Amino acid sequence: MDKKLKAAVEEARRFLRKAEELAACDDAYNSPRESGACRRASLDLTRALADYRRRG
Repeated sequence: MDKKLKAAVEEARRFLRKAEELAACDDAYNSPRESGACRRASLDLTRALADYRRRG
């Protein structure tokens, strides 16, 4: 598997784990740690996907 593709897949899996943790919170709006971790994982996934698209 391509190195950039592998990184994107790993970030996607990390994002899904964080999103599931946030969804499992009783009150997601009052869970700043889980919410922040989910947002950070989303940003990292976006960057990994952008790197993958810049194959060159």
